[in-house]
Amino acid sequence: MNLTAHLAVALLALQPVAEEQAASAADSVRTHRHARTLQLRFERLRIRNLPRIPDGGSHECDEIIGRLCVWDDGDDDWTPKEEPDAIIEGRDDLLAALDSLAALIPGDHWVLGQRIRYLVEAGRFEDAEAAARRCGLPGGWRCDAYLGFVLHHRTRFVASEAAFRSAIEGMPADVREDWTSPVAVLGRDLRRWVSAHPDPAAALARLWTLADPLYLVEGNDRWTAHMSRWSYAMSARRAANPYQISWGNDFTEVAVRYGWPIAWERSWPRVGQSRASVTGRDLPTAFRAFPPIEVLGRGSTGEEPVIWEREEEDHPRASYLPPHLDSLGTLDAEIGRFWRPGHIVVVGTWRTPDAADPESTAEHPVLAGLFVEQGGVLAADTSIVAEPGGIVRLSARVPWADWGVLSLEAWNPNLRSAHRLRAGMGFPQLPAGLFALSDLVLLEGGGEPSDLDDLVGALHPGSTIDAGATLGVALEIYGLGERRELLGFSARIEERGEGFLRRMGRRLGFLGSPEQVTVEWLEEGPQSPGPFFRTLQVRLSDLDPGEYVLVVEVSAPGRTTLRAERAFTVR
Repeated sequence: MNLTAHLAVALLALQPVAEEQAASAADSVRTHRHARTLQLRFERLRIRNLPRIPDGGSHECDEIIGRLCVWDDGDDDWTPKEEPDAIIEGRDDLLAALDSLAALIPGDHWVLGQRIRYLVEAGRFEDAEAAARRCGLPGGWRCDAYLGFVLHHRTRFVASEAAFRSAIEGMPADVREDWTSPVAVLGRDLRRWVSAHPDPAAALARLWTLADPLYLVEGNDRWTAHMSRWSYAMSARRAANPYQISWGNDFTEVAVRYGWPIAWERSWPRVGQSRASVTGRDLPTAFRAFPPIEVLGRGSTGEEPVIWEREEEDHPRASYLPPHLDSLGTLDAEIGRFWRPGHIVVVGTWRTPDAADPESTAEHPVLAGLFVEQGGVLAADTSIVAEPGGIVRLSARVPWADWGVLSLEAWNPNLRSAHRLRAGMGFPQLPAGLFALSDLVLLEGGGEPSDLDDLVGALHPGSTIDAGATLGVALEIYGLGERRELLGFSARIEERGEGFLRRMGRRLGFLGSPEQVTVEWLEEGPQSPGPFFRTLQVRLSDLDPGEYVLVVEVSAPGRTTLRAERAFTVR
């Protein structure tokens, strides 16, 4: 038998295999097309059953991203309507069909993406996780990404991080670059800050650390949310959606910046329109997770602390609400720094928000913590369990550093609510012998601690004082004790927000005195080096409800007069 005969026999043997493979490929294509048809039918069913709203397409856009109009309607009371039974049943039918089709084409990543996405949408997290763990797609990185997506929604953020980091290792380079960069969600000022940083990678890592909504919660859920949004976008490509237009880069950008809507509504068709307008809704409690640029370092004014939580007037570049929260509020808290050799003692105190039901406090404990970020890592991390409505008083030792961000947090997991106060501030080294003041901190009425060790238990929870009460204040003075010195103290209370011209007029004598309360005294300084701890008490009987500033000045012969301020509110 010659070589030609051998080849002919081999080709005849291979022909049935090739025909079988071709038939299998054709079956896979038909199965995939059928899956896409079923998915399209469900989204059409969803649209037909969406709740109606009047004139839903007439909003003025705060931003136009490609074909999409994005706006903030300011409706803080909006809540999603209950999903119609027809949509729930239709999604369950689709998922059952996709499960069967997935068994026929187990390597089809599009079908897996639909199963994961709709299972999470339905709240069937256990089924979604099981599907992601049975994934078996070639390469494996999509399996890890979908698993991270599910684990994020299950609030298992540490495991979600691990899954996404595994996905990143296996991604193609261009995909990895898109997914890991937060540039899409950063405003112009933060992008410039990153690009101007000597180490842009370290700057980005620090931004992700600061974007973590609660350090009380293990894992960085803002980072896993970012990766989850990319996972969602991956699953939504080439799939129908409620907006009735094909997925494109504009949809991806909106999904990465704001997440995917939690609910949709449709308006009645307007004159000249052939179909209704569909509006996607996010929860109004979503917030900006990345810090204002002023919080990242001492600005031109040098004023500190720089409070993170403040009213924002412009449209946010990106927003986020953790899956374990319904809201994130702001704490009314007191903070202070006291210098020691090699470190700073940071103190914080506040009253936790009350429980809706006062008798249920044991069932709804609050986790409370004090944290300090320095250079992208937590230099202080202390937490306790508190009662709703109870007073939290915490302190921590923090290394010297030019700048950092303090975070005071209270989280009630059972009630899905949290509050925090974040502020950028300096933690610089205090040279020996430098004449300086600590922060002023408010004390409970009548409290007179003798030193820093007794201070924490006497701190006033927050900056609001009852009218007619006694305002107690504590501070430390540094750089004294090398020689005998006579110190001059003055304390006065001024109305907050007084304009520059009025202040100058008062100082020049053209206007009356701004002081509501004034106290002055002389006192001999300490006889040995070390922090000089002092307290004072001021009656507020003559103050009307409103916002005020306590100003304390300390002087000594031959030294520059020191000044410290503390804002407070009289109610």
